[in-house]
Amino acid sequence: DGVEGGGRYKTFARSRSRDGFGHGADGNQFSAGKGKGKGKGKGNGKNGVDPAEPKEEPNFEASGLLALEDNSKNGVPLKFTRPPEARLPSQKWRLYIFVKQSEAPKILHAHRLPGYLFGKDRRVADVPTDHPTCSKQHAVLHYRLASTGEVKPYIMDLESTNGTFLNGNRIEPARYYEMKERDVLKFGMSSREFVLLHSGSANDQPIDPAQLQDF
Repeated sequence: DGVEGGGRYKTFARSRSRDGFGHGADGNQFSAGKGKGKGKGKGNGKNGVDPAEPKEEPNFEASGLLALEDNSKNGVPLKFTRPPEARLPSQKWRLYIFVKQSEAPKILHAHRLPGYLFGKDRRVADVPTDHPTCSKQHAVLHYRLASTGEVKPYIMDLESTNGTFLNGNRIEPARYYEMKERDVLKFGMSSREFVLLHSGSANDQPIDPAQLQDF
């Protein structure tokens, strides 16, 4: 089902983490002619000197260092860039976080940002995972504008060491997978489950932790 257009989850090529723009300093180049004084050089310009090459137009794009700074949080470089089609979601999505099956889930209102970073580095993570088998920047959820005009949630593993699992299946890294209501995320070997629901379904349907584990 992981093929675009034919299954439940759509995959997309990931944008690279940082786009560097290397630009050298501008300078005029001259070719001196052979001979001195009144000797004729091979250049076409006056006194046998080639005319200056056309000066390069100013480039106002961000340099590699500036691009890196823009793609960081609290001074930490991020392993992803926000896609241009990222949007705030139109639905009020929530993540129900089950730590222990005997306890009530914690609720994260996951509709206030275009994306949420999962990981154990609390300097940058929007949703801390806090498990030894999780990576510092483990996965990211982005809300993306689809061709249908809908804004849908997509999850992408950030080349983590121990993987991201969607409904019990490990997803390929660096590819976006569309998520649906009641989908379950797990990270690494952590038993913690993240269940995606929106406000309407959460209010109208009871959540049975035992059923959420049946795939």
